[in-house]
Amino acid sequence: MPPSSEHDALRNTVRSTYAAIARGDTAGCGPSCCGSAGDITDMIGDAYDTVDGYVAEADLHLGCGVPTEHAGLAPGQTVVDLGSGAGLDAFVARRIVGDTGRVVGVDFAPEMVAKATANAEQLGFDNVSFIEGDIEEIPLEAGTADVVLSNCVLNLVPDKARAFAEIHRILQPGGHFTVSDIVSQGALPDAIRQSAELHAGCVAGALDEADYLAHITAAGFDDMDIHTRRRIEIPDEALPDDLSKADHAAFAESGLFSITVQGTKPAAISSASSNRTKATMTKEATMPTIDVFDPPMCCSTGVCGPEADDTLVAFSGALRKLRRHGAEVTRYNPSTTPEAFMDTAVVYDALMDDGQDVLPLILVDGEIVHTGDYPSRDELNQLVGLEPA
Repeated sequence: MPPSSEHDALRNTVRSTYAAIARGDTAGCGPSCCGSAGDITDMIGDAYDTVDGYVAEADLHLGCGVPTEHAGLAPGQTVVDLGSGAGLDAFVARRIVGDTGRVVGVDFAPEMVAKATANAEQLGFDNVSFIEGDIEEIPLEAGTADVVLSNCVLNLVPDKARAFAEIHRILQPGGHFTVSDIVSQGALPDAIRQSAELHAGCVAGALDEADYLAHITAAGFDDMDIHTRRRIEIPDEALPDDLSKADHAAFAESGLFSITVQGTKPAAISSASSNRTKATMTKEATMPTIDVFDPPMCCSTGVCGPEADDTLVAFSGALRKLRRHGAEVTRYNPSTTPEAFMDTAVVYDALMDDGQDVLPLILVDGEIVHTGDYPSRDELNQLVGLEPA
């Protein structure tokens, strides 16, 4: 987290930037960036054009994803939209939760709150409200929300660990968040991280993806999934003029990605579920050994490159969850551990019989349970003897 003086300076810069967009003092970015830092990149283009509940007057083109597509919203839910801007995602969510649900937008720019409130009144939505507040100290009671949304906003928050802790606090047990945001592969050069203009454009605040996900885990969330992951190209003219060649090369090497990530707050354990909990603990104590023999990939998981397959991302997340619950999980890549394919008799025999088409191949406690493709999370849970999530 930046020092408090830098923290305050960045917050003030971002607040004034977005206040100006809300007032119409600046044209903002149009559809070509995330923030008002000039034409940075095309973050989402026309992705909202076919989304039910889309309200053109609330679309300031400030997002980097469509989190409502993956949020699992349902009628009657209470949804909190953090960094709600003019209300676009809140209004899309309202279409799904319906008259029996409730949507609360939180934004730290009073001008944005006023603009979103005016939009809600014009639409006649009496169950959608907007309040002024800081994501690092959300002005809502604990357990308020069934679902928390956010769209390219946490990059504007210096203390992301505190922001995720606050999201955890306002969610009901068993509730979840779905956030679209920007992450990097590797640390951003200081010249970019310290650029307030790029920070307002959702670039300089990007954390390394591993650090970003670590904040989510540290806040107490389970069942973390990355639903979408897409590389973001930043043109040279959008970078600081005084950026050194070394920093420019480091920035090009690190890469920026738009991700939509979800995490669930664990459900409270009640006396009524104590028997099930004891059974789960017993099952976890005897979790299986899982060996995954992958086809040739760039690394041991296949999700380290710029164009990661969403199926691989989901499978890797499912394995991480099983490992957290006590399973022993090992993955083998023929490029780095070819001896494992030769020394494991059942794998060697399968390769001799059917060739590489059997890869990926999954062993559970030494027996082949799946070949040829990557199973979904529910399928994997069934393969290892657990009930579907």
